[in-house]
Amino acid sequence: MEQTSVNISLVSVREVDGATAINRRALRRLGRAPINVDMNIRVVPDIEHSMISLVVTCSYITVLGLIRTKVLSCSVVTTFEIEDLMTHISLQGEEVIIGGKLMMTMVSLAVGSLRGVIAVRTANTSLRYRPLPIIDLSALTYRLQKNHSASSIIPM
Repeated sequence: MEQTSVNISLVSVREVDGATAINRRALRRLGRAPINVDMNIRVVPDIEHSMISLVVTCSYITVLGLIRTKVLSCSVVTTFEIEDLMTHISLQGEEVIIGGKLMMTMVSLAVGSLRGVIAVRTANTSLRYRPLPIIDLSALTYRLQKNHSASSIIPM
C-alpha cells in the first residue's frame, strides 16, 4: 500500500431503507437528559469495480429511569470510486486495509452525509434543538485502522 495522491469520486449517498428510527415515546420523556452518540462504520469493498462503500450508523442513546434507551438510529451508505484502488489498499487474507488519508477522506464525507440526514429527520422533533454529533475524525480513523476490522463500533 503506497501513500500517493488519490483520485476519488463520490458515486452515491443514500439513506439505508428502514434503518432510521425515532423513538417518539423516549422523545416525550427526554427533557434535558444528556444524549450519548454511538457510531458504527462498516467498510464494504468492491475491488473488482474499484469501489468502496461505507455504511455509517449513528445512534442517540440516553438514560431514562435508569434504563439505557435508544432515542434515534440512522444509517447512510456512501459509495466511492477510487482510481487505482489496489495502490491505496493492502490485502491481508480476507481483510482489506485502507490507507489512512483515503480512509480519512471517505469517513469525513460519510459522516457529513449522515449529519445531513439526521438534520432532516429530526427537523420536526425536539431533537432539532440538540446539536448534531461532532465526530473527531482523526480518533475515529485511528481506531478503525488499529482495529483492522471491516466493522467497528466506536463510542463517541
